[in-house]
Amino acid sequence: MYEAKYAPEYRKGFHPIYLLAILYVIGIYAFPFLLSAVNDGLENARSESEAVIHYWPVLLPAVLGVINLAAVVILRKRLHRFYFLNCTILIKYCLIPFFVIGGLCIALALLLTFTPVVIMVFVGPAIAVTFSVLGWIALVGGSPYALAYAIKAKREGVHGKVLTTVACILQFIFGADVISVMVLSMKEGRWRKLTVAVILLLVLAAIAALIGVGAMILLALQS
Repeated sequence: MYEAKYAPEYRKGFHPIYLLAILYVIGIYAFPFLLSAVNDGLENARSESEAVIHYWPVLLPAVLGVINLAAVVILRKRLHRFYFLNCTILIKYCLIPFFVIGGLCIALALLLTFTPVVIMVFVGPAIAVTFSVLGWIALVGGSPYALAYAIKAKREGVHGKVLTTVACILQFIFGADVISVMVLSMKEGRWRKLTVAVILLLVLAAIAALIGVGAMILLALQS
């Protein structure tokens, strides 16, 4: 049974735990640029072991994810579920562009596999797999808040067992994690306007992309 004494009333305003969510978003967007920047250091590396050290930005999402998990484990009984929901919304919605761009990069890498350049048969899939693994680590690193919210909401009778179980599983699947969070927040009755706005933006972006692809196909056929 849920222990109400460990969950004080939710208070509007800024809570320190939001700093971790903000830091995570900044870290996820920063690590590709940091990884690119270390190439200068690789040129000056004196040994192979020293060169490996310069790849530390790859570990940034995992380290930040562990910090998120530790914060949730420590504070899961002390904070109201809304704090975890707010962190979840912040992370999931802010990282949508990151995963969209990452998905496009993976698709481009796979398309390059079919180019006449023989080496791309090996390089394309390798790039796609690398990006997929790094993206999945970034996805999992932000999931502790969503899991904490879903479990607390289920214990408090807000969400049913089936919905909670499905939502928790979907936190580890690209795209499905955001959809599940949208469903949970709409059912909770929080962040509805923001969620609708995000859905509309995604639909408009998808329509614009389809129009762009269609226009390029028509131009290619006419040339």
